[in-house]
Amino acid sequence: MKPVARSEVIDAVKQYPELDEDVLHTQLAMVKQMITEPLTVDVIVAKFVSMDPVVRRLFPAVETLVRLLLTIPCSSAEAERSFSGLRRLKTYLRNSMTQARLNHLAILHVHQEMTDAIDVVAIAKDFVGKSDTRLITFGQ
Repeated sequence: MKPVARSEVIDAVKQYPELDEDVLHTQLAMVKQMITEPLTVDVIVAKFVSMDPVVRRLFPAVETLVRLLLTIPCSSAEAERSFSGLRRLKTYLRNSMTQARLNHLAILHVHQEMTDAIDVVAIAKDFVGKSDTRLITFGQ
């Protein structure tokens, strides 16, 4: 098993100065001994989830690094796309909507691949079926 390279740890610490280089190197070496598969963030996350919380507290630097890697985006492209979409929405609709509606539309736009998979007909039938007045108005 190849040991954790000190240069890789130094690169990580340069990106995230809240981590201690020596502590992180030691803890990564210990985690590597526990995991037989190649070290990836997904493998470490799965191992940490399956660990007892008491054991997990023995690796605070590794846990911090994994949390940082999972929460901080590797590029700003997605954020820039979100702002571009928000600008198009705001330009199109001007100021004729409330902040809550704008937020909801922005979330739908950002997660467009998920919203495209929604069965709109089933949702409409469910909506109409909730009220007798709607059933009379829209039918079955």
